[in-house]
Amino acid sequence: MIGSDNLFALPETGALLREELGCMATHAARRPAGRALVLQACAANRSFVVDTRHLAAVRVHAEQGRLCGDVVCAADTLPWEDDSFQLVLAQHVGDVLPSTVAIIDELARVLAPGGMLLWCGLNPWSPWLAWIHWRARGGMPLPRATHADFVRRHMSSRQLAPGSAEYLGGYWPQRGAPSDTQPARLLAPLRRAYLLAASKQRAMLTPLRPRAARERAVIQPQLAGTPSRRARA
Repeated sequence: MIGSDNLFALPETGALLREELGCMATHAARRPAGRALVLQACAANRSFVVDTRHLAAVRVHAEQGRLCGDVVCAADTLPWEDDSFQLVLAQHVGDVLPSTVAIIDELARVLAPGGMLLWCGLNPWSPWLAWIHWRARGGMPLPRATHADFVRRHMSSRQLAPGSAEYLGGYWPQRGAPSDTQPARLLAPLRRAYLLAASKQRAMLTPLRPRAARERAVIQPQLAGTPSRRARA
């Protein structure tokens, strides 16, 4: 029986993961000093070098529906306070955890205002998934590939501002480094994976309009004590 995390331990997948980490390192170099949270799809991915530069990184990986590594916790209940990390790298955890929505909610919570979430997911429109289905004949559970548009919409509902998806990898698995031949830009959405970079919006204070001071009407004594013509009639 092939384990649920073996897809991301295969040599063909390793080439893709290294390409993604190279792109993530470029984003990490632009972040201010602070803490980083790195989430990966399986324990085998911990052998990859994650360049978070000047950020102190905490690394966890998905294992049997929870997160293990530097800490052990449920995927939908992270043990960190709100606004704890300047940078969060989520590399295919949404493809293997039970709920993509729940992990995005938690990552948005622990991300500091102005911080960045980098999310990598398998592209459900890529021909590469045909190879995954072929490998699944041996008993490997299929990943939960979620479309980039769905992830982007849910991020937007959680005070995150995602940019356009960046598509990575080729159209078909390969063990070595990606070929130097770049595919046509028109076919880029058929690549094997996508990367979404989303920044957390800072909470804006809305100034309240000052209340207009109401002036109390002063009744002149001579008017108040003078009866009307109708009363005298």
